Amino acid sequence: MTGATVAAFLVAQAAGLHTPPPLIAALTALLVVQATLSSTLVNGVQRVLSVVSGVALAVLFAAVVGLTWWSLAALVAASILVGQLLRLGPHLVEVPISAMLVLGASGAESVGAGRVVETLIGAAVGVLVNVVFPPAVQTRYATQALERFADEIACLLHDAASTLRAGPVTPEQSTRWLEDARRLNRHAPRVDRALAHAEESRRLNVRALRVPPVGGGTRTGLDALEHASVSLRTLFRAIDDATRERTGVEEDPGYADIVRRTVASLLERMGNVVREFGRVLVTEARDDDGAHDDGAHDDGAHDDAGPDRLAGALEALRSGRALMQDLLIGDPRSHSGLWELNSTLLATIDRMVEEFAAVDRSPARRAADPSRARRAAVTAGQRLRIARRSPAGQGAGALSREDVG
Repeated sequence: MTGATVAAFLVAQAAGLHTPPPLIAALTALLVVQATLSSTLVNGVQRVLSVVSGVALAVLFAAVVGLTWWSLAALVAASILVGQLLRLGPHLVEVPISAMLVLGASGAESVGAGRVVETLIGAAVGVLVNVVFPPAVQTRYATQALERFADEIACLLHDAASTLRAGPVTPEQSTRWLEDARRLNRHAPRVDRALAHAEESRRLNVRALRVPPVGGGTRTGLDALEHASVSLRTLFRAIDDATRERTGVEEDPGYADIVRRTVASLLERMGNVVREFGRVLVTEARDDDGAHDDGAHDDGAHDDAGPDRLAGALEALRSGRALMQDLLIGDPRSHSGLWELNSTLLATIDRMVEEFAAVDRSPARRAADPSRARRAAVTAGQRLRIARRSPAGQGAGALSREDVG
C-alpha cells in the first residue's frame, strides 16, 4: 500500500500534475490496493466510476445553475441516485463528495478533469502494483482457522472428560462448559469468511498456479464441525441440568457414578474424533509449498496416517458407544432420572459419527489398506481404557478394562 501510494504520486507528477500536488492520485492508489487482486480491480473500477460520475454531475450543475443551497441539495440527491444505479456499493458516497468538491471550486471543468485524471492514474497504479507484486493466496490462513475451530471443540470435550473422570463436578463447571459450547457456534461464520477469502484470493492471481485450491471437502468439513458444535450445545445443556439438579445421585449414587465415568470416557473419544477430523481436513487442504514453509510436518508418513488415525478414533467411539448403550439405556437404573442425559449423549455420538465418517468414506480412504485402520482402532482403544465397576463392585453393568479395550 505504501509503495502504490508513492508510485501513484510520482507517476502523476511525471504526467505534469504539480499544482496542486497530486495527492488525489496517491489517495486513490492507497484505497484501491486490496488483499486480493480481484477486489483491487473491482475497487478500482468502482472508484473511477464514482469520481467520473460525480465530476460529470458537478460540471453539468455548474454550467446550468451554479452553487446555491437548493442546487447543492439537488446535486447530492442526483449523485446518490446515480451511485445506486451504478451499484457502486461502499463507493456510492464518493459520487456526491466528488461532485461537491468540483462544484465549489473555480473553473469546475478544469478541476473536474484534473480529478478524473488523478483518479485514473491512482487506480491504474494500484492495480498494476497488485499485478506485479501479487498478494499471497490465503489458503494457509483459511486452513489455520478451520484447524483452530476443530481444536476448540476438541479442547472443550477433553476438558469436560478429564474433570468428570476426576470426580463429581460443580454447577459452576457445568455452566462454564455450556457457555463454551454456545460460544463455539460463533466461530463457524468466521471460518466460513476465511474460506471465502481464500477462494477470492486465487482469482486472477498468478501465485495461485503454485497453490492447490481449497477443496470442496473443506467446506463440507466446516459444515460437519458446525453441526457437531450445535449437537454439543444440547449435550452440555443436559449435563448442566443433571449437575444442578443432582439427577440420580440421591436415588442411586453408585449408578450415577458409573454414568459420570462413562460420560467422561465417551467425551474423550469424541474429542479425539474431532481433533483427528480437523487434522485430516487441514492436511488435505494445505498446499505443499505452504506446508514446507510452515514446517507443519516433517515427512509424508504423518500425513498418510491422518485418515487411519481418524478411522481408528471413529472405530473407538463406535465401539465405546456399542459397549455402553445397554448401561446407559437398557439398564433399568437409567430411568431414575438419568435417561434424558444418557439418550442425549448417545444421540450426539450418532450425529458426530454420521457427520465425520464422510471423510472416512473418501475414495482415497477406501483404497487404503484396511488393516492399518484396524491397527489404529486397537491402538486408540488401548489408550482409552478405563475401569468400570457396578455399585457392588462387580456384576451387571460393570465394564472392565478388557471390555473397554
